[in-house]
Amino acid sequence: MPKLIVADENEGRRNLLAGTLERSGYDVTRAGTLRQAEGTALATMPEVVLIDGEWRSGDAIDASQRLMSDPEFAFKCRIVILSRNVSEEYLVSAARAGICEVISKPVDMNKLLAQLEKHSKKQFVPPPAEVSDATGTGKGGTFDVSMVMSDGKWALPMLKGIVTPEKINVDFINEILIQLGEEGIDVDEGLDPSLMSNMLRVALNSIVGDMDSSSPQPTDGVAGASLPSAKKSAKLGSKAKASKIGGGSMEDILQNQADGIADDIEGIMDDILDEKPDLIAILPNHEQVVIDPEVLKFTRLVTETAHELMWDIGRPGNVEDITLRTRIEDVTEMLGDVLSSLPESGEEE
Repeated sequence: MPKLIVADENEGRRNLLAGTLERSGYDVTRAGTLRQAEGTALATMPEVVLIDGEWRSGDAIDASQRLMSDPEFAFKCRIVILSRNVSEEYLVSAARAGICEVISKPVDMNKLLAQLEKHSKKQFVPPPAEVSDATGTGKGGTFDVSMVMSDGKWALPMLKGIVTPEKINVDFINEILIQLGEEGIDVDEGLDPSLMSNMLRVALNSIVGDMDSSSPQPTDGVAGASLPSAKKSAKLGSKAKASKIGGGSMEDILQNQADGIADDIEGIMDDILDEKPDLIAILPNHEQVVIDPEVLKFTRLVTETAHELMWDIGRPGNVEDITLRTRIEDVTEMLGDVLSSLPESGEEE
């Protein structure tokens, strides 16, 4: 049974949506605050966290970004926002925060159930917006294959290694048929997977053969002579020797790039290892302050008790005054910071 969190500060709306999802077969956990949703999500790692887009206190996109900053959560879970705001700016912000989908209000329940099923099965769903990496802040690197061949023939060795009976076989066809069924595409049950795998392999081999026969051959016995448009620089391993860039196979290209990166790293590490550490000043005994371990234990006990009390008071419905509830949340967060900064019992000496 897929696990799902419904986060909405409106209790009636939250219970109505959660009840509908429970009847559809989901294990639903309700959250009345964004902080509660974050804590529960990190503790349980549900398949989907369904968050309402409008909050009087807090921001759904900020909460989503904090959740997606956790590597385990980002790998295992997905976030879906229900929002009245579907402007381009909002969708881009949602995509940058790692939100998988923004569904507009009023919500079409049939569409919501269909999308939640896809998310719970980790099927592909287009992101809210295409986010370009023009700012250079993205994590992806680039590899300039045009420095060797501008027509894409560099991929032929890789394609030849893929179009083999070991790669395209009955198991491969069966996996494709299962995926088509999950996508709702009707597949004839009488199809022979063995026959289909042979047909697909023969067809791809024919395409690869046509590409191979049409590729230009080196002239005058010089490897790479047909590549006059080769670029002189690469995006990776910029210190690679120029004499290494003329390789004709993908393996040679990648090896040359790896050698260049290794040289860069070796030079950087040499500079780091050559640095001398700063001198550390040791305080004389008369300037050191001794803290009684019992005082620290008592401080931790008082802080934990106050922290639990603030959580209980701040639960939905216990405090109706918005201003007071905000102050309670702030104090709860400060107490949590104090607890995290206090040393454990084994570190108090």
